[in-house]
Amino acid sequence: MWVKGLKIHRVTSWLITLLAFITIFLGYAVTKRWFPFHELFLFLHLATGWIFPGLLLVHFMFSILYLNLTWSRIRAAFKRENTSSTISLRLIQKITKWGIIVMASLISFSGLSYYPSFNAIFGNFLPFSIHLDFDIILSIFMIVHVGIGATFYFTRRRIKHWSANLSLVFLIFSLILVTIFVDLPSGLGSPGVYIGGTKYEFDPNEVNSVRPDLFQNGSFSVYDILVHLNSTDQISLISHFNSSMDTYIIDSLNGNTDYWWYHIYYSGGDIEKNVVRMDHYPWKPGSRIIMYHESESYINAAFSLFTEEVSRYAYNNNSIIIPRVNITGHSFSVEFYNVTVVPHNKRNETFKNGVITALDVIMTLGDLGSITYNLTWFESFRGASYVHSYFVSKINTDETSGRCGFLYDVSGSFIYLSADERILTSPESINFYWGCL
Repeated sequence: MWVKGLKIHRVTSWLITLLAFITIFLGYAVTKRWFPFHELFLFLHLATGWIFPGLLLVHFMFSILYLNLTWSRIRAAFKRENTSSTISLRLIQKITKWGIIVMASLISFSGLSYYPSFNAIFGNFLPFSIHLDFDIILSIFMIVHVGIGATFYFTRRRIKHWSANLSLVFLIFSLILVTIFVDLPSGLGSPGVYIGGTKYEFDPNEVNSVRPDLFQNGSFSVYDILVHLNSTDQISLISHFNSSMDTYIIDSLNGNTDYWWYHIYYSGGDIEKNVVRMDHYPWKPGSRIIMYHESESYINAAFSLFTEEVSRYAYNNNSIIIPRVNITGHSFSVEFYNVTVVPHNKRNETFKNGVITALDVIMTLGDLGSITYNLTWFESFRGASYVHSYFVSKINTDETSGRCGFLYDVSGSFIYLSADERILTSPESINFYWGCL
């Protein structure tokens, strides 16, 4: 029975390790939008998130029943003169085991705040931020714990060559570094503009917008920064305005005519593909902008989308009429058709009066009595030191809780740009839906 139980303990230990890393990977895939099938990865993450705590409990029970590794035995062993490295490893193994149990419990229970029924009972007792912020600690505990387990496995198999131990130590430290690297947001890099590996700096007070129809004095876009750098002879920019797409097109940058596109990282931001006109994307303090070469197909698809929006805008007599608006919360789902959006000038310190943003869609539906909503202003948010935006904190009966609330996409394109800063031309659709950051 003891041998059978020990085998079950070892099998569950490897299963729980594999499942834990799969669950954590799926969680990162969801929050960082690594893959296009967001709903599928969210479903898989939620499913493995329920299996993981149960398997951890089974493993913990077999640890108590069959390992008999107590604190008193460890302390007694340290008092002996012949204390070996094995005892030290056993101590670390026990510490990391309890660390895994504590972290896994906190992450599992705080993850339940994703469900409205849990929030209705417990409120914000364990905020969802724990679920997202403590996973790196759990990952490190598990890497060390599994590494020690692998050491004992080598011992049982009589693999004692120094190269095996060195390889294992190198693997453990490499996995820890990868875990830390993945967890760090890309936006923590130094602000500025990066072109071909060269960083360019500028004084925001000297930048003027070439789109005075969109931006107030003192505010400007990503594209305006390039125009400014060109005016100071720091870069060479050749571009033109295309009225059929309502945007400036880069013909050449520093003598290179390849297909140029951009990434912008706000404070605490992360890398993401976007199909937003460069001269519509507002700059914020602490932003990091990277110009890079995109594929011809990607650029052509973006340009085609821009052209369709301008054509739709003209067809509707210069009014923004959105063919389909979906709002999906936890407790409801509604759909609206041919919504004529009107400006509310909520961000008229940044944009000119009359500029319509994605937030105006929600406010327009509120004006019509189709929905009720609340807005919340955020100065900062977690690792983002500069946010300064309004977020939709409640629609009908569903209200933001912890890290979960309403996200949105425009014509199926999701980016972490707040709705009050996403200028609309005339998109085909807008979706507001429940999700977690």
